[in-house]
Amino acid sequence: MSQTETIKHCLSVARRVLPNPEAEILTASALGLDRSTLYAFPEYFVSDKAAQRHKDWIARRVRGEPLAYISGEKEFWGLNLIIYPGVLVPRPETETIVECALPLTDGDSQVLDLGTGSGAIALALANETKANITAVDIWPECVDLCRLNADRLGLHVTVSLSDWFSNISRRFDLIVSNPPYIAVNDPHLKNDGLAFEPDIALCGGKDGLEAIRTIINEAPSYLRSGGNLLIEHGHNQSRQVASLFEESGFTEIRATADIAGTLRVCSGSMP
Repeated sequence: MSQTETIKHCLSVARRVLPNPEAEILTASALGLDRSTLYAFPEYFVSDKAAQRHKDWIARRVRGEPLAYISGEKEFWGLNLIIYPGVLVPRPETETIVECALPLTDGDSQVLDLGTGSGAIALALANETKANITAVDIWPECVDLCRLNADRLGLHVTVSLSDWFSNISRRFDLIVSNPPYIAVNDPHLKNDGLAFEPDIALCGGKDGLEAIRTIINEAPSYLRSGGNLLIEHGHNQSRQVASLFEESGFTEIRATADIAGTLRVCSGSMP
């Protein structure tokens, strides 16, 4: 056991270079503790191995690597998800889709999550409803990760490979998606952590709307009458996305803001 580094010292080191609560989350995870333990037993010594892991993790985070890739986990809608490098890190604003979807979902609903990634949206809905949920992704790694998270959480979701609707052959009551929507030359791609995340999950072509356009154009063929489509989009894309919904014949088109007050989700109903 180290005789020089305590829980309090480790937390103090993290706070010098990281904001709260990130410093707390990283420290607790690196030391294998609950966050409450950081304050309940601050003078406890940590093992040399844990202390070194804590130093390494701080260095990686300072270089910009997402904390979810470092710790291998991320909380979304109260669920602790395993996250691998190469898979999009779930973000709090994406919980807006879940909030919008819940009133549209009941026990008989057939729900499709396009581009599921880690399974965040699909698993949040599975945790809250008894709907029949199908989750698809173009990457086998994402399909495997979604299944792994479903198994760990004891949630039932049918997961399969599909490039958007390419392997879908039936209609649904609700389709949800958080597709790539950042333009390829957008300066936001240089923001903290994004350089480590997969371009295919972030970039939506020259205007950021390539994937969104495809989904909105094709969704009517896979929605039942009265079914709904929910799509997350960028902070300045609300009007454009709403126009695409209108062009594809959707009605009851609606914009919903995320926790920061930014219009983030567009929804529409199929007559």
